[in-house]
Amino acid sequence: MKERRKGPIGRAADIAENVAAAVRRMQREREPRVLVYDQTGYARLVQPEARGQERILEIGERMVQLAAGEDVGSGSRGGGSEEAA
Repeated sequence: MKERRKGPIGRAADIAENVAAAVRRMQREREPRVLVYDQTGYARLVQPEARGQERILEIGERMVQLAAGEDVGSGSRGGGSEEAA
């Protein structure tokens, strides 16, 4: 069990610890996370320092871009301009 500090210095230290913990939580929540699912549907979190995590993240971001229609490619589907008669 954590020993409680007494006095104004102890209270200030407690507040500082709480603020630091809140900042760490906010930073952790902003970092992208990679979850991979096996065939049974069981999810596993890929740790940020794990081999291949960055590549998986890049592929996932690209998939989201494609699904949102942000980067549909460099060619046009119309096949050129048509003149009106």
